[in-house]
Amino acid sequence: MAEKQLKINYPAIDVENFLKLISKAEFELLAGEGGLSRKINRPRVQKLGLILAGFPEFIHTERVHLLGNTEIAFLNRLTPKKRIESLKPIFDMKISCLVITKGLTPPKEVVDLAKKTETPLIRSKLRTTFVIQYITLGLQDVLAPYIHRHGVLVDVFGVGVLMVGGSSIGKSETALDLIVRGHRLVSDDIIEIRKKGEILLGRAPEVSRGKMELRGLGIISIPELFGIGSMRNEKIIDLIVNLIKPEEIEKEHIDRIGDEDRYEEIMDICLPKITLPVASGRNIAIILEVAASNLLLKRQGTYSAQEFVHKLRERIKNR
Repeated sequence: MAEKQLKINYPAIDVENFLKLISKAEFELLAGEGGLSRKINRPRVQKLGLILAGFPEFIHTERVHLLGNTEIAFLNRLTPKKRIESLKPIFDMKISCLVITKGLTPPKEVVDLAKKTETPLIRSKLRTTFVIQYITLGLQDVLAPYIHRHGVLVDVFGVGVLMVGGSSIGKSETALDLIVRGHRLVSDDIIEIRKKGEILLGRAPEVSRGKMELRGLGIISIPELFGIGSMRNEKIIDLIVNLIKPEEIEKEHIDRIGDEDRYEEIMDICLPKITLPVASGRNIAIILEVAASNLLLKRQGTYSAQEFVHKLRERIKNR
């Protein structure tokens, strides 16, 4: 089942703050200070070898661009005229910035074009491998795409459980019950979900971090009431639990046995999903503990429902 389409936000960082963020790379600005407000919105680095060889259509202007030992050696073999012909399309496209590694001295044409087009020209003394590593790791969190979603995110036995469902269904009350039982709150009401590689990280907006709203009681502070160990700042989302009212059971396909795995897609990542009816007498907190434990068992290769179905079929077959 696909999630309702939510707006995906793509953050950006300007070159000036990028230089401060990636301090390990020991950057120095050689030219183009007038372009420090240019934006970077992708964490991947692009080496310019292919573009210098005459394929400017493959350039991604929103990335950090890099000239290493190979690219500088290639440029140094060209005549000044050919050098300009090779470089001009890159600078004309107003790339975010250009980084030179290993403390190499760039050809005069590179510096001149950077000044003319106000393109930040940056140099690092470090080897290309380390520069790429520092840039990628530094930008992955800052530039991770994200959405905001209503729900409650809790850490149950190390499993990130995202509770969703209609208003007044009891998500916050269930989360409070779990906290009393020793589990941890990540976010109540609004969850900021960031995509980092092949995982989804959930956290609370700064203004509501550690806070929970309970109808009739108002806003409460979880760490002040239950201790700092009752919350965590962020958690990988492992399981989605959809809470529904008893009268909605007929609209939803409830798997009585549990041998059918169901999923929901969030930002192109599929997460296991279960649907739980909320009714008088059902302790949802305990059921969520069981659901989290069952997911951990599945990760170890134990599928209780499928084993039950298999044994049942074998017994029927042998009768």
